Amino acid sequence: MSILDPERRRQMVEAVTAWLNDLAEAEPPPPGVAPEVLGSSEPTPDLFSMLSQLTALTRETQLQGRATSRLHAELSTALTQLTETMTSPEAIARKLGEARREARLELVTELLDVRDRFTRGLAEAQRRLESLQGIRAYFGQRPVLEALVQGNMLARERFDDLLRRLDVQEIPCVGRAFDPTVMQAVEVVQASDVTPGTVLDVFRPGYTSNGRVLRVAEVKVVGGMPATTGEQAHG
Repeated sequence: MSILDPERRRQMVEAVTAWLNDLAEAEPPPPGVAPEVLGSSEPTPDLFSMLSQLTALTRETQLQGRATSRLHAELSTALTQLTETMTSPEAIARKLGEARREARLELVTELLDVRDRFTRGLAEAQRRLESLQGIRAYFGQRPVLEALVQGNMLARERFDDLLRRLDVQEIPCVGRAFDPTVMQAVEVVQASDVTPGTVLDVFRPGYTSNGRVLRVAEVKVVGGMPATTGEQAHG
């Protein structure tokens, strides 16, 4: 049969028409799609919008995956450290040692404050005792003040003995050169017969323990020190 046969051309036209009609018909919805979605009036997104949304979703998934991996690594490190702390006798001993040192320092600080109060009370009682004069002093306040002085001196000696047992030493200052690492100059005076930088008096003693400065000493020092030393003292 010739390709130009009218009957053959009619059949081909009918076949193409039927194929075009089939394309025009709506495709059945895929299985699993909810009816409310099929009945929605929202316009069907175009291919470009779908690709953009898919790209954004992929990027967000990657970021969440990285964050999850980082969190997992941090949790693993923390768990490892916690396990080592709980199971290592050396770590437990180190923690206990640090706790004991901190507790001892707190106790020593309280003891130093109490000793300061005893020292101030002793100095005041001695000052009043020295100012008493006349016969009434021997039968009035003197016995009371003498007992107060003796009691404060005994209490301070006991505190000093306790501090020595705790390896706490008072910083020697009087007659020595000013040391800004362990001293603070709260008063500077001029004295022509004393070497500049010499400590003349201690207003508040300082203490050290095992090479650690617990409290700097507050002192009176002769002026004329180098500028750097003075700046460090007041800093």
